[in-house]
Amino acid sequence: MAPNAGSKFTVTAVWAVPVLYKNENQPDPNVRLLQAIGVAVLSAVPMVTMSYLTAPFVATIHLRVPPTAAYTREALISFARNPPPSTLLEFTTLRIFPARKLTTTYLSELRALAPQRGRFANIELPKTKAWHDRQKQKGFWERVFQMMNEPRFKFYVKEGQSYTIRTRVPGVWEGVAGAIQQQTMASEAAAGKGGKVRTTATPGPTRLLEDVKKQKVVKRQTSRLRK
Repeated sequence: MAPNAGSKFTVTAVWAVPVLYKNENQPDPNVRLLQAIGVAVLSAVPMVTMSYLTAPFVATIHLRVPPTAAYTREALISFARNPPPSTLLEFTTLRIFPARKLTTTYLSELRALAPQRGRFANIELPKTKAWHDRQKQKGFWERVFQMMNEPRFKFYVKEGQSYTIRTRVPGVWEGVAGAIQQQTMASEAAAGKGGKVRTTATPGPTRLLEDVKKQKVVKRQTSRLRK
């Protein structure tokens, strides 16, 4: 659907817009210009909308495993159930034009997102301190290339065995997703312990109204004696 929206915008921009701009039936050049611009903007709306909605959708996920985990299916499943934090994952997401968009990250940096209305993503790549430190180590042109590649920070992976059964090795993603969920819960628990604790103000000693009046009378009497 996303490539189709992009192709429609391309056809409109290449063919329809010039025809409207050179329309001889409209003698006013300003009107022709406004018509051409309006059609170009309206044709871009579906493309931009589809780009926003389909941005987090993941087409494929590649998991880099050690050679020992690639010998048998049992070894791969065992590795997926307890993957190390340094495991690399490569997400291939959708984009407007038919080209791959790859985002590579470490397993330890991924966090699970709770379901929320109006949000499709269920996995997040937050910009942590470690992420910023890696960005500082990269060269200028490497960062420019990364920015042009439009890296994704939120992903939507379909859940359920009805989807994962179609993969080459069913059961692997379930283990990885469980590891992401566990480290998310551990991170939230650590943030709750290390965060600021709200403490209620300790109330001072209560004083009756009669005691306050007596204290005022005593102060007045002592002030008179001093005079």
